Amino acid sequence: MKKVKIAFWLILLVFAGVFAYQNKIYFMAKQNLSLTLPFLETLHTPELPHAVLFLVFFLTGFLIAYFSGLYDRFKSKKTLKNLNAAAADQQNELAALKRELESLRGASPGGSTASAEQSTKQTT
Repeated sequence: MKKVKIAFWLILLVFAGVFAYQNKIYFMAKQNLSLTLPFLETLHTPELPHAVLFLVFFLTGFLIAYFSGLYDRFKSKKTLKNLNAAAADQQNELAALKRELESLRGASPGGSTASAEQSTKQTT
């Protein structure tokens, strides 16, 4: 499975490289972005190649996705910690009940044989 995963990522990387090479004219073309707000003057970025703009927006989206999932990961870790603690408590309780059951079983057969011997002695 590890070799399949490596092969998959290698093929994906090759396709990305071929795509970038075939479209290098577009990726190297420069463009600036502008932001027009009614209460501010128009803001302009310096001219940047499209490849840089793609990387900036990709990384921005990646960071937004990472931070939006951060809360869920912390929540999952807390839930997992609580469940592991509950499972450990239940294992301890189970072990205590098994010890109690064994102690009762150990006392019960000895006690029943002694009372059975007494009852046979009394009848004879």
